[in-house]
Amino acid sequence: MTKSLFAISLVAMGHIAIAQADGMPPFTLDPGPHAGNYEATLTGTGQSNTDFDNSNFGLTGSVGYYYTKNWLFSVKQGLQVNDDGDSTLINARTIFQAAYQWDLAKWQPYLGMNLGGVYGAGIHDEALFGPELGVKYFVNESTFIFANIAYEMPIDECCNDGNIPYSVGVGFDF
Repeated sequence: MTKSLFAISLVAMGHIAIAQADGMPPFTLDPGPHAGNYEATLTGTGQSNTDFDNSNFGLTGSVGYYYTKNWLFSVKQGLQVNDDGDSTLINARTIFQAAYQWDLAKWQPYLGMNLGGVYGAGIHDEALFGPELGVKYFVNESTFIFANIAYEMPIDECCNDGNIPYSVGVGFDF
């Protein structure tokens, strides 16, 4: 009996060693999120007016929840710094987003709708809404790099004088 268990163990270990020698990845072939997963991101961000003559840069973090494999609901908090020559101005951006993400294996483009606001020194505090377009590239089953761009308009002045936030960053699904 002991010899049989020992033989079965050796055969099983041999199959594992052969599979690893063939280059079998240590992760699933379906990268990306699944329903019930959470997502966290960290990005370098920028924001410009429609003429790109007043820009600032900063950091943004977000936390999201995948309601389904394709629907992500998230909140983004950003902090931007703008040096106007005389002083350094700090402002913030808080955005709630609902986004649909297409599952194309490692490449996963998404389209979202943002709702939130900007506030702080040197800017007019206002509520915003608008679309966001982005793409994620999964380097493994739970880590991705991404880039996005949005057009966010003041709620009380639809379609005029919008902001164009853009980001490049890294994210993690868990």
